[in-house]
Amino acid sequence: MIKALMLALVSKEHVVFIGAPGTAKSFTVHTLSKLLNARFYRYLLTKFTDYSELFGAIDVTKLAEGKYERKWSDIVRADIVFLDEIFKANSAILNSLLSLMQERIVYDPMTGQPIQARLWTLVGASNEVPQEEELQALYDRFSIRVFVDYLTDDIAILKALEMRWLHGSNGINIEPVASMEDVMILHEYAIKILVSKVKGLGEPVYKIYHVNAVPLLKSLRAKGVIVSDRTIIEKMPKIYASYLALYGITLDNVMNAIFDILPYLAKDRSQLNDIRKVIEDSLGEVAELANKLETAKSLIKAKNYQGALSKLEEILTYDVSRIADKPWLRPRAEAIIKMAREYKRKLEEMLKMLEKFEESL
Repeated sequence: MIKALMLALVSKEHVVFIGAPGTAKSFTVHTLSKLLNARFYRYLLTKFTDYSELFGAIDVTKLAEGKYERKWSDIVRADIVFLDEIFKANSAILNSLLSLMQERIVYDPMTGQPIQARLWTLVGASNEVPQEEELQALYDRFSIRVFVDYLTDDIAILKALEMRWLHGSNGINIEPVASMEDVMILHEYAIKILVSKVKGLGEPVYKIYHVNAVPLLKSLRAKGVIVSDRTIIEKMPKIYASYLALYGITLDNVMNAIFDILPYLAKDRSQLNDIRKVIEDSLGEVAELANKLETAKSLIKAKNYQGALSKLEEILTYDVSRIADKPWLRPRAEAIIKMAREYKRKLEEMLKMLEKFEESL
């Protein structure tokens, strides 16, 4: 979720988080806004929210003078806008959000007067994927879609507990570490990256993107996942270049970025599974390692510790020289092996503690 939000900001695109309540969607966006000292606007939509609540009411004083003027809300002055339950918007709000996201302009529904908005990135949140036909145009405006689940990994839960209660990270006293000007500079840098040549490959990034991304995107189309030409030519290259701007223009990142950003295309969890299958087929042996790690984690939860240790051992005995002809996969394989080693260490520590406990009985 955090990576998606960072990529949306650098690419100047919009992102939607879909998941159950209590998964820190609004907390994450608000925290990042504070870290960037960005102008932030947040609103929770309901089916009863009217245009004036979200965008601002009519100036009654001016109206008494025979003048029609609206007191625009901070939505037109914010860098980052967060709209919770965004798909509950009514038709009047829906039309205005479309122009806000696409043109960065809001039109007054009474006069048609255009108001230029400051908006850089709009973040939406919803508990579910929109099914209504009238909401599909709005959903399509989100170039990045993330399905957020509750934490299940014990290590991640422990880290979250430590950050909240040991370090007191509740988001209240956050000091900025950068600014929106930095984001804008990084965005410009990302756009330049697209036409720059990668050292060691001799080709501009957009051509490397074409070689890596297009076959995968065509595979998705063959599976029924709709990927428009606009997405392939306009949206995805910006996100791809933003990934490189954030994480570095290394050979590994240039070759692997597409695997990290492809899942953001999914419109629902079924499509997400299709995309993961396409990626898995492309990654081959490394995908098998990742599956073994997930199996080991499931076995730990099921208290099948010996089975989990066996799976972790299989990962740790993997010879990375087997993928010498695919150097861009090596970092991914090494990361999985490192995680497996950490899980094994913690599991062995836990088993020793249990053994001592049993001896003391």
